[in-house]
Amino acid sequence: MILLIVLLIGLGTLTYFKTPIGTIIKGLLSGTGGATTVDTTAPVITEISATDIGTTKATIRWTTDDLSSSQVQYGTTEAYGSDMPAQPDTDPSTGNSLGVIEHTVDLTGLELGTTYHYKVKSKNVDGLEGVSPDKTFITTSAEE
Repeated sequence: MILLIVLLIGLGTLTYFKTPIGTIIKGLLSGTGGATTVDTTAPVITEISATDIGTTKATIRWTTDDLSSSQVQYGTTEAYGSDMPAQPDTDPSTGNSLGVIEHTVDLTGLELGTTYHYKVKSKNVDGLEGVSPDKTFITTSAEE
């Protein structure tokens, strides 16, 4: 059993944590005897910013304290109306991704010289979702 653990650690922690035997090994290594723990805290979202703002585009960036998905809700009012992406490919709760800590979402097709409201959303592997407060940015006008 010890040889197996050493070989799996050599492959990287993310390799064995996503397998059934990996859950047991992770528990043994952490001292929980193979018991799994459930995260009860949503990702904490920090460092939210709108960057690279142009006439019809903007980039939204933020960080989380946990591997999680990246999604921005945005629109010209606090009702938002649009999600980017519609289904995050970085969502670890689906089992198809490990998630990310540094998040970047590009918004395109925006109207020039317009105020946009946005909030960011990040969901961790246990399906817990952190949501930021409302923020705004203004796209540039053609004259700028």
